[in-house]
Amino acid sequence: MPRPNRALATIIKAARMRYEGNLSQGQIAKSLGVSAATVSRYLAQAVERGLIEVRVVESAYRDLRIERELQSAFGLEEAVVVQTQESSDATLRVLGSAAGRAIVARIAEGAMVGVSNGDSMAALTAEMPRMETLGTDVVTLIGGVGQAEEASHTAEICRQFAQATGGRARVMPLPALLDSEAMLDALRGSEAFRVLNDLYARLDIAVVGIGSLSPESSTVRDGLFSAAQLAQIAREGGVGTICARFVNAQGEAIPVFEDRTISITFEQLRNVPVRVGIALGTEKIPALRAALTGRLVTALATDTETARLLLSEVAADA
Repeated sequence: MPRPNRALATIIKAARMRYEGNLSQGQIAKSLGVSAATVSRYLAQAVERGLIEVRVVESAYRDLRIERELQSAFGLEEAVVVQTQESSDATLRVLGSAAGRAIVARIAEGAMVGVSNGDSMAALTAEMPRMETLGTDVVTLIGGVGQAEEASHTAEICRQFAQATGGRARVMPLPALLDSEAMLDALRGSEAFRVLNDLYARLDIAVVGIGSLSPESSTVRDGLFSAAQLAQIAREGGVGTICARFVNAQGEAIPVFEDRTISITFEQLRNVPVRVGIALGTEKIPALRAALTGRLVTALATDTETARLLLSEVAADA
């Protein structure tokens, strides 16, 4: 690998001394044998070249009042609510960072963590802090959905989460939806299926995305279900999905495709001590209410717009 030129190397060194070593410009100047004005110029060049990233910490975007209201309204152990940004992508990034820090704070060394799929989960793993000393075991809670190379694919989310926490990724090498009931019957008797269920029983934390039945949902985009199938399930009382399993307004499972689905069941999910749901968007309000009503999650990460709608619905029903 080619070495950076001397001028660039000095700029990088000055930047690291300032922002990692927390040295003053005068101390850096003395160490490098240059003037304080030169150090100031080095630091300005570091910013111009993109060598320094200045970020507002995610806590500045959190709405603590709405978090408390959500906890009170739904009996949550924790809520993370970030201010809705100018675009959905920007909101997802801020939410991923805030939720990631909250989740990492809950992970004990050697914990068993389960993760699902989806865009919110992808934002979480992309933005979460790196704590490579935790030594986690990270398990996929659902078989593969979409293209394996996509950031929202379960396997990729599992690997990224494991890398961020210095852990081991345990990826389920199967699709979320099998072609027939006979295939699932055959798998149920396998050692791999027994090991998977044993891992689910040992989970300390589960982190799941919560999906809507909208034709624009990621399950339709990724080809797991068709828009027509979701419309039919909605007519049968479905309001959303968690790990490719459908839920009604009371937070109960709807037994559709149950004999073909490879994912954690709602019964298994409720046995996990800490269950974090992450989702945003007005179209997900029915699914979020169902997950909260059915105690499928004990903590929620979302944005202010979604949280306010949830709270207004609760107030209207009171």
